[in-house]
Parts: sequence; structure tokens; C-alpha cells
Amino acid sequence: MLVSMKDMLQHALRDGYAVGQFNINNLEWVGAVLSTAQQCRSPVILGVSGGTVKHMLGLKCIHDIVVNAMEYLHIDVPVALHLDHGTSREACEAAIAAGFSSIMFDGSHLPFRENLAITRHLVTLAHSKGISVEAELGTIAGSEDGIVNSEVIYADPQECYTLVTETQVDCLAAALGSTHGPV
Repeated sequence: MLVSMKDMLQHALRDGYAVGQFNINNLEWVGAVLSTAQQCRSPVILGVSGGTVKHMLGLKCIHDIVVNAMEYLHIDVPVALHLDHGTSREACEAAIAAGFSSIMFDGSHLPFRENLAITRHLVTLAHSKGISVEAELGTIAGSEDGIVNSEVIYADPQECYTLVTETQVDCLAAALGSTHGPV
């Protein structure tokens, strides 16, 4: 059974351990990550990027692969299925409809107020279904899904506070100096 990333992370915080997120890219990765999490008795977050959605035939197909793999492999550790860096309201809504247990809305490319408004809408929709929401502020350097970004825009701490308090988002990815992939 898929679980909310929020519940998983709250348990980890309370009990003093970390939870890994591993982006899955194909069926073999799904099996390998799930089997390893089960063997280690560790909760796990399966991240799904926009590129993976294209390669694995869509969000519903990915959801069904993960759920069927969990059943086939007898996975009983907590698993969150997370849309990683959903860059539009529509992509996040589609992940919610497909049965994902967690979404990330990456509105870092938008003006702050627009990011806040879309995040608020997605939080309301997702929370009504028990789904966790992560938001993003600022941009980081590096590459992911073939997109290279050399510009760093650090998140503004006041905007971080405002976004979290006004939207009740579950997690915040604030660009404070980290990178994606090779720089």
C-alpha cells in the first residue's frame, strides 16, 4: 500500500532516521529499489520525473507498475510514490488522479504569487485525498532529465515562510545551495 510522504517523514523525524528518495527510470529500477527497501526494512520514496513519465507510458501506468510490483515482491515497508518536480498544475493534478501518494509542485520558474496560488490549490486538492505536497522556491544549478541549469537563484527566507504558512504545504524544497546531478 502506498503511503503519504508526510506521514513517512513525520515518523522518521520522530524516531531519528532518514528516508531515501530514489528516482525510478524503468521497471528494473522499481524492482531493485523496492527489493532493497524491503531487505533493509526501510521506508522508501519512489520519485518520478517528467522524463520518466514519458518513458514509462504515463502516470497511471507507473502507478500500476509500482502497486503490482509491491504485491508481487510482497513489499510491506512504507512506500510513497512521488511526482518529482511537477512543473505545472495540470501535471500535478494528473498525478493525483493517477493515484500517486505525493506530489511536488515546482513553481520555482513562476512569479512568487503565482507559485503560491497554484501551490495552495494543489494542497487543497491533494490533502482532500490524503496526498502530501512538496513545493519549491528558488532554483539550483545542475542537470536533470537533460535540462542543464547554470543559474542559481537562492530562495528568499521570507517567501519560504509565507509559502509554508499560507498554503500548509507538507514539505518545502528551498534552493539554499544544493545542486542536481553533475554541475
